[in-house]
Amino acid sequence: MAGIDSAHRAEELGADRTTRAAVCVELTGEDGIEIADWPVPPVGDRDIRISVRAASVNFPDCLMVRGQYHFRPDLPFVPGSESAGIVTEIGAAVTGFRGGDRVLALNGFGAFASDVVVSNAMPVYRIPEAMSFDEGSAFLMTYGTSYHGLVRRGGLRAGESVLVLGATGGCGSAAVQIAKAAGATVVAVAGGEAKCAAARELGADVVIDHRTTSSLSESVRDATGGRGVDLVFDPVGGEDIREPLRCLAWDGRYLVIGFAGGGIPVVRLNQTILKSISLIGVAFGASVIKDPEAGAADFAQLSRWYEEGSVRPLVGARFPLERTADAMRVVHERRAIGKVVVTVENSRSR
Repeated sequence: MAGIDSAHRAEELGADRTTRAAVCVELTGEDGIEIADWPVPPVGDRDIRISVRAASVNFPDCLMVRGQYHFRPDLPFVPGSESAGIVTEIGAAVTGFRGGDRVLALNGFGAFASDVVVSNAMPVYRIPEAMSFDEGSAFLMTYGTSYHGLVRRGGLRAGESVLVLGATGGCGSAAVQIAKAAGATVVAVAGGEAKCAAARELGADVVIDHRTTSSLSESVRDATGGRGVDLVFDPVGGEDIREPLRCLAWDGRYLVIGFAGGGIPVVRLNQTILKSISLIGVAFGASVIKDPEAGAADFAQLSRWYEEGSVRPLVGARFPLERTADAMRVVHERRAIGKVVVTVENSRSR
C-alpha cells in the first residue's frame, strides 16, 4: 500500500495542524484505507471548522474509494460525505454560526476525520436540540435526498402510494418515514426476515420480501387493489428495472435515486409510453448547492418532523474512526440496516 506524505500534503494545503483521519491511498476499496495524521487546511473567510463527533457512511463513499464515482478526488484523500460535530472556528465572512454550535454538514468528501473544514459552498445546519451527533451525521444526505426526491421532484401528495425499493438502507429507511409523514401509503421492499421486520418498524403499510416473492409487480398489484403505485423510489438500480416499472399506476413517477445494486439500468422507453410514466432523476447534493434557500427550507421541515417524532434516523451500526474501513465494507456489501456511523470519541487536532 502506498504511504502518506503528510508533510508534503500539509505544504500543498497551507496547513498548520493535523488531524486523525481515515485516508484513501489506493483505489482498491476498503483495503486502500489507512488511519493516519492528515493536514487540516486553514479556515477561509467563508469556511467553518468542525470538531467531528460522528460521520455516517453513504454508498457514494464506497464508490469513491474504488474510483467508480463520477467525482474522483486526487489520491490520497479522506472519504466521507457528511458529518456532525461542534463548530470550533468560523471565517471572517461567516454569519449565523458561532463557536460551540452543534451542527451537521454535507462535506462532499473528507468527513472521516477528527476535524474538518467545510467550504462556503457546502450546506451546514444546526442540529435539532434533541438530536444526537450519531443521528445528525445520518440525517442530511439520506433524509435530504429522500425529501428532495419524493416531495420536490416527485410532487408527492397526501393519499398517494409509494413503492420504496431497498427500504431498510440509508435512503430507503428515510423514504419510508418521509412518505408516511407526508400522508402516503408505503409499500416497502426488503430482503430477509430481519430487514422486513425493520421496514414494518419504520412504518411501512405493506412489506414485500424480494427473496420470496415470485413477481414484484404482481405483489404490488395485489397490495394496491390492482392499481399500482403512484411513485417508485429506487436507490438500488441494477441491470433490469422492468419489474419495478410495471409496478406503477397510470401517470406514475419513477424516482432514480442511485445504484446501490451495482448496475446502471438501460431502460426501454416504450415502457414509459404504455402508462404515461415519468422518469425523474434526483440529485440532492448538487441541488442544495445550487438552491441553498430551498435546501434550508427542506431541512427546516425535516427538523420539524424529527421534533414531532415522525422521522427518526435508523442507526444500525457504529464503528470507531479506526475501523472506518469495516464500516464502509458493511455498507458496500449491503449488510446494513439503516445507517452505519463512524464515531469520533475525542476530536483531536494539533
